[in-house]
Amino acid sequence: MTTPAAFDRGHEHTSAGLSNLLAIARRRWLILVCLVIACVAVSVVHHQRAPKSYSASASVAFRNATLSGAALQVDTSGSGDPTRDAGTEVLIARSQQVAAAVRKQLHTVSAPSQLLGDVKVEAADNADILNITANTGDPAFSARLANAFANQYIAFKTQSQVENIDASEQQLQSQIKALPAGSADRTALQQSLQRLSELRAVAGGGANIIGLASPPGTPSGSGLTSTVALGLLVGLAVAFSLVFLLESLDRRVKSVEEFEREYRLPAIATIPSTAFRSVRADERAEELEPYRILRSALDLASVTRELERLLVTSATEGEGKTTVAVDLAHAAALDGRRVVLVELDLRRPTFAKHFKLDFRNGLTMALASGVPASEFLVEPMADLPNFSVLPAGPLPPNPSELLGSAAVGEMLSDLSSKDGLLIVDAPPLNPVADTHALLASGSIHAPLIVARLNKTTRDEVRRARAILARHIIEPVGLVVTGVRAGAGYSYEPYQGTTSEPLNGDFRAGSRAAGRRLSI
Repeated sequence: MTTPAAFDRGHEHTSAGLSNLLAIARRRWLILVCLVIACVAVSVVHHQRAPKSYSASASVAFRNATLSGAALQVDTSGSGDPTRDAGTEVLIARSQQVAAAVRKQLHTVSAPSQLLGDVKVEAADNADILNITANTGDPAFSARLANAFANQYIAFKTQSQVENIDASEQQLQSQIKALPAGSADRTALQQSLQRLSELRAVAGGGANIIGLASPPGTPSGSGLTSTVALGLLVGLAVAFSLVFLLESLDRRVKSVEEFEREYRLPAIATIPSTAFRSVRADERAEELEPYRILRSALDLASVTRELERLLVTSATEGEGKTTVAVDLAHAAALDGRRVVLVELDLRRPTFAKHFKLDFRNGLTMALASGVPASEFLVEPMADLPNFSVLPAGPLPPNPSELLGSAAVGEMLSDLSSKDGLLIVDAPPLNPVADTHALLASGSIHAPLIVARLNKTTRDEVRRARAILARHIIEPVGLVVTGVRAGAGYSYEPYQGTTSEPLNGDFRAGSRAAGRRLSI
């Protein structure tokens, strides 16, 4: 008996399978459409260019008993196996002798073997009937050919019966001569001889044409509608087979749910691809709504754990971790809290592109000179004095050892504050050991993992998950980038009695009020 829980699990699996199928079709729709159209087009072209074939059928009824056997009152009804007898008649109708006679009747130059190739003979089920079907490119010739085979089959049967009658007469005459005149046996044989002479006139009556073939009006085979339907089915089969093959070979993660399963972490925010269109941070100010959602999720998570020092990383490069770190810091600063954004990607620093900063001054200069890192903080946005950025500075020769040093840990501790947020942009996990050193140093409260759809592979995710599992610090969650913008983060403001836009003074005032708030 199926339990409700088992039914629910089965229903969930079915729904998940259908969802995955629809997701695959949505991702690969161009391949599906192109292959289906191509298969239908090929089918239509082949149908139009293929030589037309016309079928015509004639039907012949036959009997297995011979006239000579009937005249002599001898049971010659055949082998006793109807299937075997019908097969014998089919072979007779398709014999070389019948085909040669048909060729002679139609005065055609085609060889008997070619004529046999154009003709199909079948025995009807549960009936002594042969169906002779001719299939050629000429409807009139197809009818003539089927009727000719029917006629020559009967002629062959008639000739065979006449020859049997002649042989029987000769045998009877020999027997009669050997018997004395007036004997009863001689009289019986003379009566049988008389019956054979009478049946000679109706020889061939054992087979009759019961249906003549007529020229067909339309070609045989499937019509255009059936051809299109067949092409559509073949196209769908080929397209889905190719799509599933490509999906099996494609190791990239394509859904948020798959990232959650592979990382064994919840996705606390998703970032659409449109949020990455601009390089400058101030030009992305209108695309911060996903980061406000991320900010709220982090605020909720901070109730149960410390998140004042947050590290942003990813499995590999190109997943958008730096943009996420920058825009999250921007969104958190708009909430009024003190935010410090530190660039600890000492191999490929990019803050200079986001903020147009002087990359020569930064963290490594502070460590080398002994000057407090706060002296190198810059405020990249004039209207957000609570938002500070510490660039990487000149690239060191040993970034892994530097990031694992106590000096970096002390610097991060000095830059963080109880009522603020320190966000660290760290290198990706898989290519280098820099972030491993940061996680092991104890200077980070929690990592935030950035993962990009259709970019990160399952193998890269599993390697990153194995690295995270070696450290005590549990990631706070996932930020999935590269999602389709169809879900939308825009929400038009309510319209009041006026349609005039809000001016800049209101926005500046709201930000000033926000800065008076604290977490």
